[in-house]
Order: sequence, then C-alpha cells, then structure tokens
Amino acid sequence: MSTDNHQLTPLTRRAFDLYSMSLPHGPNYGDDIFVSAWKSERTSGVGGIFRTMAGSFSIVMLRRRVDHCFVAIAQGGSFATQEEALSQLKAALKLGKPPEPLPAGVRRRPSIFDLGGRTPCATFRLLSETPTHWAAANAVAELYFAMPKPDPNFMSDMQSSNFDSRLWELYLFACFREQGILVSQDVPSPDFKLTNGSLQGYVEAVTANPVERRSDSFPELRHAPEDKVERMAGDAAARFARTLRSKIQRAYHEQPHVRGLPFALALADFHGGSTMVWSREALPTYLYGRMAVVKEGGSGKYAASEPIETLRGHSQIAAGLFNDSRMKGLSAVVFSNAATIAKFNRMGMLAGLAVPGVKMRRKGILFDRTPGALEPLNFDLDVESSEYAALWPDGEAWCLELEVFHNPNAEHPFPFNLLPDATHWFEHEGDIICRTVWEHTVLASMTAIQAPEALHSWPTKAAMTESSRKERTEERDASSER
Repeated sequence: MSTDNHQLTPLTRRAFDLYSMSLPHGPNYGDDIFVSAWKSERTSGVGGIFRTMAGSFSIVMLRRRVDHCFVAIAQGGSFATQEEALSQLKAALKLGKPPEPLPAGVRRRPSIFDLGGRTPCATFRLLSETPTHWAAANAVAELYFAMPKPDPNFMSDMQSSNFDSRLWELYLFACFREQGILVSQDVPSPDFKLTNGSLQGYVEAVTANPVERRSDSFPELRHAPEDKVERMAGDAAARFARTLRSKIQRAYHEQPHVRGLPFALALADFHGGSTMVWSREALPTYLYGRMAVVKEGGSGKYAASEPIETLRGHSQIAAGLFNDSRMKGLSAVVFSNAATIAKFNRMGMLAGLAVPGVKMRRKGILFDRTPGALEPLNFDLDVESSEYAALWPDGEAWCLELEVFHNPNAEHPFPFNLLPDATHWFEHEGDIICRTVWEHTVLASMTAIQAPEALHSWPTKAAMTESSRKERTEERDASSER
C-alpha cells in the first residue's frame, strides 16, 4: 500500500510495544485488543490498530520529532471497520512529510551515536561497532528517546565514563513504563517519580562499581566464590553495603517533594565482570540480616534462614540494613541482575531490530516453585523459539528480573501495586516471603550469539548514522527546492 510513493509496512506487536514506550503509560492500551501495526519508511512514524470492547476500531499513532523522539499524534477513535481505521492511520502519519517540530523550550536531544569528539568506552564501542549487538543498540536508542526528561549529560555519560549507570536507568525506565506506570523526571533527583493511580513514590538509581574504573577496557572477570557463606555474606555483600549507605547519606527522602512518599533505592551490580550472574544472593542477606541455609530434618532437607550479625571478613559492617532504625526513610531496595547488554540485545531482537542472520541462545537456571524444591531448573533455548516465548504469558518482558525488597520498618512502606509485575520480597511473621506474578523466574543466565561471517564487513553504527543523516539532509533540501 502506498501514499504519494511512500510505503507503509507491517510491524510486529513487540516492535510497536517498544516504540510505544514513548507513550505516558507505555505499551498499555487498556481493554482494546491489538489487531495490527504499521510503520512508514525509516520508521518516521508508527501506528497501531485496536479492536474496542464495543466492536469498533481505534488507533494509536506516533511520529518522530526532528530530534528522533516519538510523539503521540493521535490516540483513540471509533471506526466501523479496520480499513477505515487504516485509512485514518495513513493520513495522520503524514507519509513523506518532514518530522514533527521541536516544541518551544524543549531541549533537542543529541543522537546516540554522535560522539562529539569523545572517545567512546569499550562497552559503547561494543554497541556501536559490533553488528551482533545492534539489536541492543537500537533498543537503547528507542528507550533513550522515550524518556520524558533525561539528564542533559545522559548520552555523553553513556558514551564515555558512565555507561553502566545510564544503562541501569534505561532498564529501570523500560520496566516502569512496561507496567503502565506514569514516569516523571521533573526534578534533578531522585531519578524517577512513579505514579500508578493514587499511588506515588520516588526511585533513585545506584550502581555498585569497580574500585578502579577503566573506560578503555571491559571490567575484570570476577567469578563466584566457591564457599557459599562467602558468596552470600562476604565481599559482594560488603560492596552492596558501602554503595547503599553512601547513597542513603544523601537523604533523598527528606527532600520537600519526596517527604511523605515512599522512597526506594534501585541497585544494580557492575563491580566486576560477570558478578551480576552470582552476586544477587548477597543482597537479601545484607538487607535482612538473615542467610539462607539448607537443613536436614525428619522428612529430609529443607530451606531455612539463620540470623547473622556482621558480614564475613568485614566485622565493621553490620548485617541487616533494614533492622537499623535510622533506615526508616528507605522504603525498599529495587534490584535486578538483568541490566545487561544481553538483555537489551534479546529484547531488541524480539522487537525485530537485530541484523538478519544473527541468532541468540539463552542458557540459565529458573526458580523452582515446587514446594520443598532446593535446586533450580535448567533451561537452554533459542531466544526466538516458541518454547522460549511460552515461558511467560506474552514472551520475555523487561521486568521479569525486577525485584523489590521491602523494608519492614519503613516509615512509608512501598506499595506492592506501584510495581505490580515485579517480584516482591517482604517480612511476614519472621520469615521472608516472596510474591510474584511469574511462574518462571530466571535466577541467572548467559546469552550466546551466533552470526554469519558476512557481518565482519559491515560499517559501524556511527558511519551508518552519519550516512543516513546526510541522506535525510539532501532529501529535505530537495523538498525545499520543489
């Protein structure tokens, strides 16, 4: 189908959902049922057609601004037929027309691949120079352009010395919007204000970083300690303790706009290469001052927990952050071990943004919810397979690995429904209880990539971006002359 020699092409639901992260409540369309989605050339505009509960059809349409951000130009409607909805969609997308203007007073966002003379860090080079990771690069770009008001230095930080922290913020934003949460960035700090109906709260992102950071190379690999106690209550727990306490000292919960509302710190572990694969066990040990153990009774082995007072090898660090009465201003700690390029690469691939021929396989362990189970379940699946998609109701989601550890002594408890699709941990009658909507929860995983040999000759993302920019400029000049 064409209009003025410009084409509309079909778009998958997952791709449309990624672009819809730019909507205030993300890819959540109420009771309307998805029918189809379409995009214009170079994805300058996208539109979705939905069937309403009344049997009519509605549309959701977004167009690029001059700075590449998507903006909603139409949403809703009541059309008698799908063809009528599609006709309206095509007209509203203004095929072949210039992008939407920048509103007065709105700062133009820099391109993700415009380095501005900066030397990129090793991780950013992996995104921009390696075609096997362009699905991740595209996902990063779309989420960055969807953020309501990122820090002015956001992209320069990500390109250079602060890649991990900015990736963590993008991951959190994706998790929040995916759940239909209204995300605001109207104040310098905390990073996010979350609103879900009458529920509100603030979240500040923080990362556990290496002692010595080098942007020109990847972090040194740090393998899991063989000793279980060391893994759960040793150096990793101490790293979390220092990171959290340093951030808590800034007293975000006492800021005027935060006072009286729940406040959470969102923590991710980047302190060593591959540490996030195994360090998660150390966090609840430190937060609750209890260590998971396996005991043996009359009916066999069973899981239990034992209190600990200090961290192993760090006698000056008390275990049990939530037991400290001075921490009542901290409502919860949000955590995930999935703020990785691998996660962004998988989600980008599932949205159809990977280079043709690239394949991914995910191998890891799932939480076994069988009563009395002590060992996880293994899985090893093609990311694009129906078996992998079937693990979750709508396939892999951003927030699958998102966890909220609730402070039982918080002055303003963190509402469960403020992040309804996260996995929640909380204290109940002396035990730490888990509540989750997911039947299958990934505890740890690795993603392997297979790619055709021909990819080695592909140009870099920066070169392709510059070429595309010149082409668009030439098109605009030619259009002006006409």
